[in-house]
Amino acid sequence: MAVHGHEGKVAIICAGGGMRSAHGAGFLYALATKIGILQPDIIIGSSGNAGNVLYYSAGQYESIKRIWLELLSTPKFISPWRFWKIMDVDYVVDEVLKHQEPLNIEALSKSPIEYFIPVTSAKTGKAHYICRHDHIDPFEAMRITKALPVFFGKRFPLFGSLYFDGEIGQTVQGHVAHAVAHGAQRILVIDDTPNSNELSKILMELYALMSPEGLREAIIRDVSTTTTCVTAPGATLLCVRPTSLPASTSTRDKEKLRHAFEQGASEAAAMEQELHEFFAKPLPVSKPRTRTRTKALATAQAE
Repeated sequence: MAVHGHEGKVAIICAGGGMRSAHGAGFLYALATKIGILQPDIIIGSSGNAGNVLYYSAGQYESIKRIWLELLSTPKFISPWRFWKIMDVDYVVDEVLKHQEPLNIEALSKSPIEYFIPVTSAKTGKAHYICRHDHIDPFEAMRITKALPVFFGKRFPLFGSLYFDGEIGQTVQGHVAHAVAHGAQRILVIDDTPNSNELSKILMELYALMSPEGLREAIIRDVSTTTTCVTAPGATLLCVRPTSLPASTSTRDKEKLRHAFEQGASEAAAMEQELHEFFAKPLPVSKPRTRTRTKALATAQAE
């Protein structure tokens, strides 16, 4: 089901969280294969969810499933003993996404979906949303937005500056604002960003102290922002944020990734009627609404 309309665009936002994005993968997989929602006007995917939204846009739904359930549970990608490069993003892009389960660049280029992949300036902390019109290789867009500091550590040249992970210093509210700025009036948000515990907050604040002023301010703003509820004047939001996931940011365990994927798929299936109504019917712009759905497996505990 295509969901374009003259009453304003519809958008899907998948905020990344490293390997927690297995949840977003499962949700998009079910959205396409079980519910039949195939072509939103806009899709935004950051960090671990960037690949998910590009494969979804290219119509490669089974590839999304295979990548998460079969191809990422390897020490070639994640190894805590390789402390200088715990998550080898180069391996994922150059081996998994180009060769083992290649992204169909031609199909992506012909897709009517307007995609955006946020990346963060390592100097200013500001986001740039890579889109088709930037003429950036989609593989390189995924490489940059997945470059999580400490876990990978690389920074990549783009537009005369250096960029890395698209969730560092960014907020879900910012992604929503970007979608609204491009005409979205109905927005589904799948938020896989991790909850900030005291340890992670301290680590990010220490990282911020060693960063340039602009990036430092963005990181502090990010770790101080709660994303359980976002707003968008003039738009209607449907927010899905799992309260607990079996996968953490750097999980390599195959079973935990499978459970996170299945959790995302089951949540989408449980919302089938609501999703059809949300995407199919124009909603009054004068009465913006936000609905938040939080889901968790009863036995799942985040690492």
